[in-house]
Amino acid sequence: MTALSLDSIRVLIVEDNYVVADALRFLIDGYGGSVTAIVPTLERAFAVLAEGAVDVAVLDINLQGASVVPLAEYLRVRGVPFLFLTGYGTGELLPEHLRRHPRLDKPVEAERLVRTLLDLVRGDG
Repeated sequence: MTALSLDSIRVLIVEDNYVVADALRFLIDGYGGSVTAIVPTLERAFAVLAEGAVDVAVLDINLQGASVVPLAEYLRVRGVPFLFLTGYGTGELLPEHLRRHPRLDKPVEAERLVRTLLDLVRGDG
């Protein structure tokens, strides 16, 4: 069995909790990924995406009371893979058509997150 590696995959983290975001950055860096940005708001996420490409995004569903759905729609239309990482137990906060995207619960197990990111980038997710 080969070791898991994100091998320079560019990841955008959209998370409003600094401790969670920094832990994700540390995890992704540890598996060889490249965190392009950590942003706590939709506005900052759109600005980062306007500046350059990312390979995959990790999205918190609720950003200080704002829904991440507009950003998820933007990524979906542009073919950028993403997953939802949330502390909410159900996908009911998401429209039906977005519920098929991977949704992992916080706290997430490192290998599960890495495998999901790899599947998304490879087109298996």
